[in-house]
Amino acid sequence: MKKIVVCFTMLFSMVFGQIYAQKVMKVYNTDGTIYTYKLSDIDSCNFSAQMVNMLLYQSATSTNLSVSGIDSIVFGEAMSVDSSAIYVYYEGDTARVVHYISSDKFVVTISGADVSITTSAGIADLKYYLSGTTTNGSFTLESDAKFTAVLNGVNITSATKVPVNLTKKVNRNIIIANGTTNTLTDNSASAGKAVVNTKGATTINGAGTLVVNANKKNGISSDYDINIESGTITINNTAEASKGIKSDANIYIKGGNITINPSGTLSMEAIGSGYDLSYCSGITADGNIEVSGGILTITIPSSNAAGRGLSADGHITITEGTIAITSNATAGTYLDTTGTTDSYKSSCIKADSNIVLLGGTLTLKTTGTAGKCINADGAIYIGTSTNSADNLNLNMSTTGAKLYVSGSGQNADYSNPKALKAQSNLYVYGGTINVSTTQDGGEGLESKDTVFILGGTIVLNTYDDAINATNHIQIDGGKLYAYSSGNDAIDANGTMTITGGLIVAAGQTAPECSFDCDNNTFKITGGILVGIGGSPSTPTANVCTQRSLIYNGITNGTALQIVTSSSVELLTFQVPTYTANGNGGSGRPGGGHGGGSQLTLLFSSPNLTTGTITVKQGGSISGGTNFNGYYTGATYTGRSSTSSTNVTISSMVTTYGSGGGPF
Repeated sequence: MKKIVVCFTMLFSMVFGQIYAQKVMKVYNTDGTIYTYKLSDIDSCNFSAQMVNMLLYQSATSTNLSVSGIDSIVFGEAMSVDSSAIYVYYEGDTARVVHYISSDKFVVTISGADVSITTSAGIADLKYYLSGTTTNGSFTLESDAKFTAVLNGVNITSATKVPVNLTKKVNRNIIIANGTTNTLTDNSASAGKAVVNTKGATTINGAGTLVVNANKKNGISSDYDINIESGTITINNTAEASKGIKSDANIYIKGGNITINPSGTLSMEAIGSGYDLSYCSGITADGNIEVSGGILTITIPSSNAAGRGLSADGHITITEGTIAITSNATAGTYLDTTGTTDSYKSSCIKADSNIVLLGGTLTLKTTGTAGKCINADGAIYIGTSTNSADNLNLNMSTTGAKLYVSGSGQNADYSNPKALKAQSNLYVYGGTINVSTTQDGGEGLESKDTVFILGGTIVLNTYDDAINATNHIQIDGGKLYAYSSGNDAIDANGTMTITGGLIVAAGQTAPECSFDCDNNTFKITGGILVGIGGSPSTPTANVCTQRSLIYNGITNGTALQIVTSSSVELLTFQVPTYTANGNGGSGRPGGGHGGGSQLTLLFSSPNLTTGTITVKQGGSISGGTNFNGYYTGATYTGRSSTSSTNVTISSMVTTYGSGGGPF
């Protein structure tokens, strides 16, 4: 591209007189469009800062072309007639169509500003250029061969029809022409199901801007695949159960800058003894959704009950791109088709099958009641066994409260806010993951089956369980900080196995704790475990191959160090501060339902062997590297001699002191 800019600048400035006589300048764009300008009409040309745009000034008008969208520039004689081009010009309440196709199978019909073209001539790769403005018009094309529709600075508003209706099930491209702004708007009374309705597989690209205002139903809709490669696209869909982008098959987002504002709400259809719900969302596919690049921003307002960002009946896979989805959607209850009380709630990303996250930067936020950032009816994979997903940055936060659904007392049913929920297994192979939840019921990573953590850097700050699994939790690697301000840090309702990694877990005081698997098997064969809170589940000695220390009597907020008899450092740790309110009960780091001075530490390390160790408290920590209270290479100083305790490690699991109760 720099070569194009330099060559064009030299030619235009040094030999303009000679070129002028050749009459035209042709700009060939990477999206396939060709612009032709009479040199006699060009007053001047320059480039914006950093050569981002090329600006052509022509009398009272100017053209702003993205340099990245230009393939080449050629000077020559006036362009001969292009027999493959059809030009549609909108002029208020009228329209004109210019073409050079001589076939009785190519039929053009114009009624006011409604243009309809039907072709069965079998001519492939025709280009239809749409330009101009109409407040009551449309474009309908029925083609029997592959074609391209070029949005070339067009503004169409339709009161009763689909603004752009591309029928027939053939492949087609939609090009948003370089340097143009295009706006397409329908009406709540319009026919059809979308502003841009396309029957065949559709590819959208270009270096221009497209704004879609969908008031009847969907913004862009296709019966087959939708593939978005480039372009600046904004979609505002306002109707009940509407979708910004909808495919009856699959959606592939490879590039572009896409902004979607789904401000409609859900719809309820009476079926059986209750209702069947349909949701207003940003992007929805009956098949799969794949994102491999681009910038995607979706904002769901509070008026959109249970709105969704990305929603697929199949899988959702994200390998690259920058994705920001914010949902302020409300939640509620209803009767399902069997007459049972159920709940509707919002999800930033929802798949009826699996969700796979391999790369990119994802920022997902929910503020409404019972909102969920990521929600899969199948499994969730973060990274793969062959890709550590070092380029994945996943940030999730929920600030909404839980929703009462039905029942009472111990049998009350609530829909809870969650950062991530997998109905099947959760696999974390890599990436950087940050999670925050602030309300009762707000869990971090949840699986209704098994959680596997094999790598990555994970920081979880939650109100409820930071990690929860119905059957099993297995941690084989990675760096994990799990902190709960109102419950267990890591909670398996079944078994737990840890074979590697660094795990720092801060849970509540009794009856909550750092590591909880009830009375089920707790197996430790590797890794570094630092748990603080109430009394944790005791590792199952006969299946462990790595020793553990359970130390009752850790001082709230203390600086802690454990060394061997030969002064080899095993652990340097800053214990979080547990504060209390007047209600009593268990404490929580940084504020909770209770407080006091005695906590229980669970510590396990490959370096913890038989012999005497010393537990020091009350000093200070300086320097070194800090991972949420776990220090390496730091200096520990200032402890008093009365704050040191010698403990003999003689068995697989050593317990010191009586169990720490609530403060």
